Amino acid sequence: MNKEDREHIIYISFILVVLVMAVIYFTVPERSLFIYHQIRWWNEFWK
Repeated sequence: MNKEDREHIIYISFILVVLVMAVIYFTVPERSLFIYHQIRWWNEFWK
């Protein structure tokens, strides 16, 4: 697997995660609380 293939996999994974989060966001009644926890989780994940 070369570097370009890995970049494509990361890009596709990112798009899928965003789509899943969007579906969950629009189906959850407590949207602001959900997005707050998601942003906090991603911040901790990247640190």
